[in-house]
Amino acid sequence: MLERLRAWLGSLLRSKFVQDTITLQAGRLVLTAVGFATFVVVARLLGPEQYGLYQTALVMHGLLLTFDLTGLGPSTITRLSEAVAACDRSQARALMGYFLQMSLLVAVLASGVAWLFGPGFARASYGNAYIGELMRVYTLSLFLTPLYQLVLLTLQSARAMRAYTALENVASLGESGLRIGAVLLGLGPAGVIAAHLLAALLKAVGSAWLYRRWQRRLPDVLPGFGEVLLAARRNSPRPYWRFGVLLAVDKNLASLFTLLPLQLLGMWASPTEVGFLRLGLGALSYPALLFDGILANLAARLPADVGRRDYLRLQDNFRRVARWIVWLSLGLFGTFALAAPLIVPLLGAEYVPAIPLVRVLCLYGAITGVGGIFGPLYRTLRLMRAILAVKLAALALAALPAAWLILSYRSLGGAWAVNLVYAISLVLTVAVTWPQLRRRAREQRALEGGA
Repeated sequence: MLERLRAWLGSLLRSKFVQDTITLQAGRLVLTAVGFATFVVVARLLGPEQYGLYQTALVMHGLLLTFDLTGLGPSTITRLSEAVAACDRSQARALMGYFLQMSLLVAVLASGVAWLFGPGFARASYGNAYIGELMRVYTLSLFLTPLYQLVLLTLQSARAMRAYTALENVASLGESGLRIGAVLLGLGPAGVIAAHLLAALLKAVGSAWLYRRWQRRLPDVLPGFGEVLLAARRNSPRPYWRFGVLLAVDKNLASLFTLLPLQLLGMWASPTEVGFLRLGLGALSYPALLFDGILANLAARLPADVGRRDYLRLQDNFRRVARWIVWLSLGLFGTFALAAPLIVPLLGAEYVPAIPLVRVLCLYGAITGVGGIFGPLYRTLRLMRAILAVKLAALALAALPAAWLILSYRSLGGAWAVNLVYAISLVLTVAVTWPQLRRRAREQRALEGGA
């Protein structure tokens, strides 16, 4: 029995997927610890009012980016993973050029809208133009972050998970240090946003250096920066934008699942209530980071399986991950709900009223933990139109109950509204996605059997 267990563990640990997942998860443990420590320090030193202003500015920024219809992140990782698996260097170059091309367009348009209308929108929505001024400065980071994001996506596509994890962790440590320094100096929300901009600049420089090293290692797969910039200048976006638009609408609809309750709270309650709900969502994001390694690996692995036309392997990989993720989600977020009365007071006594809200949102954490693995799957299977219908249906079905919950219970009602819309979306997504995967696997098995 012991020998059989040892053999099973040895076989499991020889799998590159498992090795990559372990590497990514180890990195996520560091990110979770650093992120949570930063979250506690920033929220505690700013206090509920200033923290609420800062988070309301980020809500405005998020609402503005719901109009970004490029879908760059998910479309690039899906297609770039397929190109790298097929050793298609020219396609990789074109995709990377398209990423930079569209990123610059988004940065120009979003920052222009923010600087023209940000303070006025904030004054009309929240009675405080300063929130809009914070938001439009924050939007300048859109010019600085694309290079870092592109290098992460490229390393992920090449399944260079150690380099990916190292870059992410160093970037997180640097930004956390800058943000903590800003609040310790008493610079308030504006200082935290300035720290974010400086961190974005440093991440861009570090990413460029790391990519050059990897490009020299894999010259037959990864293009040089000069080639990517030339592709950004000359290539037409026509072959890529349709898939990206569908992914962007999907991502933005999912963003509305949390942004709309936050916006309604800001209009019907106060920035402090917004701060409480953002605090709860932010607190749940740290245990959720422990799933990011699995999701990052799936986002590269599933498209690679499709690139090789191996749906049986895709189904097997997905099924194994799904078994683990359900129990991990329930265990992790159930434990977090029990620990909330001990964790939230670390932020300061003034945040204690948010404890019930954080515990309610643990249901949202468990739902998104399970639902997150379906994103890479439906993108890989190109089921975007059906998934958009799912997201719209979830918003429509949850709209009236969510509005009643927020009007009746403010931030606590907002938490239940978030749970409701995500639960509806998950049920419908499983109903649409899983039968499609099974059908394609059956077709491949029948084809191989016939051969």
